Amino acid sequence: MQTDLQLIRPRAIRVDRRVLVFAETVLAAILAFAAIGTRSFWLDESVSVTMAKLDWGSLVHELRVREGNMSLYHLLLFGWIRLGDSELFVRSLSALAAVATVPLGYLLTRRLAGTRAALLAGLLLAVNPMVVRYAQEARGYALCLLLVTAGSYLFVLALDRPTWPLWLGYAAVVALAGYAHDFALLIPPAHAVSLAFLRRDLVPWRKVAGAACTLVLLLVPLLYLLASNDSSGIEWATGNAPGRIFTRIHDHRPVAAAVLVAGLVATVLAWLGLRRFGVTPLNNRRSWRWAFLLSWLITPLAAVAVLAVVYRPLFVVRYFIICLPAVVILAALVVAQLLHGRIAAAAASALVAISLLGVLRWYANGESENWRHATSYVVQKTRRGDGVLFYAPYVRIPFTLYARLDHGGHRLPPPVYPSAGWRADAMRFNSYIPVTAGAVRSRAAHFERIWLVVSHANLYGGTDPGYDAVRAGLAEAGFRRAAVVHFAGIDVLRYATH
Repeated sequence: MQTDLQLIRPRAIRVDRRVLVFAETVLAAILAFAAIGTRSFWLDESVSVTMAKLDWGSLVHELRVREGNMSLYHLLLFGWIRLGDSELFVRSLSALAAVATVPLGYLLTRRLAGTRAALLAGLLLAVNPMVVRYAQEARGYALCLLLVTAGSYLFVLALDRPTWPLWLGYAAVVALAGYAHDFALLIPPAHAVSLAFLRRDLVPWRKVAGAACTLVLLLVPLLYLLASNDSSGIEWATGNAPGRIFTRIHDHRPVAAAVLVAGLVATVLAWLGLRRFGVTPLNNRRSWRWAFLLSWLITPLAAVAVLAVVYRPLFVVRYFIICLPAVVILAALVVAQLLHGRIAAAAASALVAISLLGVLRWYANGESENWRHATSYVVQKTRRGDGVLFYAPYVRIPFTLYARLDHGGHRLPPPVYPSAGWRADAMRFNSYIPVTAGAVRSRAAHFERIWLVVSHANLYGGTDPGYDAVRAGLAEAGFRRAAVVHFAGIDVLRYATH
């Protein structure tokens, strides 16, 4: 079907363009793999790695009851980790996904804005600090980024060449993105919003409807997982500044209702204003591409804001990696619009320099949680009569992972609380486990010394009731702190009765 919407049909690719895109991809690989194995797994990574090491039945159970988010990544990691379980090898799955995003980002931008902007977008993706960071993390963010970019490319391509294979392929890819991370479910609505800015005769509505129906069918299992999962694990998302603000709004229903009404009114007024100034409908790619990219950026943010008012705050920066390609392409498009070549070159150089500084800062910051060394320290310093106590209880997961990876033949100190032995499935501690002073006191009485491993808690503050209970229980059992050793993101405290 011929349409008036021409989204830059590719010409024969010149060799120099191929070389530049290849060079950008190589640069992305260098940055993604540089020092990728030097940091130990942090808590979230250790959960993913521990899940991937489960047998098939146990993995499916975890996906169904607790970790339905990133299910696609965990299924891929289940096979990947059979080939190697080092930090470098496990994280290379994410690194490969991040590297593959660069040429895809180039193709998407070239179809929207031409080769000049596409080359800059590819370079900005390659050196983006967020891309590099999550290329080096054993979680599903890089995979989600790849699939969101691929789905957006298919969406733009399917508008230009409205065939059933392209539209059904689009539905399949964005569905996979949803299985890589729940936030990717916000991308199809963002794409749908962009269609509202096109003339109706430029949209193949039958094929769009067919793709939408296919997408819904493909997402039924994911919706089941979301409904059956225990969502208590995301309560921490309310702790940042936006989370606290929206929690207060949510807790006061009149205020929440007023915010929703104000948002609706603002949306209607914005739409009427766009129509008044002739911004919609659009009938060419030059005008529509801005609507597409802005819809991609704004729609997920608006949806999360609404969810924060009616459900709970989910303003976690890394979740918005789904919007990163839109930001990068918009930046490249703005630079490409600059008429003066020197100004454009200066702007592009500044963007690349700022990005590289962010990457260097990421490398310099070091690891967030050094579980390898913390675990090794406890194992090597343990003597008969010692026990190990974890706070929060779920930090036993990374400790157990490294105890098995590096110290499988060593004698480990018996767990104090939670008290299940080392043969227990570590994922059982991924749920909420109440901590009381009485439980700690009764268990601590069986040991001469206790190693308290603390992470994700305020060590010296009084703001965490669970951690207060741990210290109170140890004090009631006659233990006093004898020493403390700090590791990145972790404190190991030795308690003794004398």
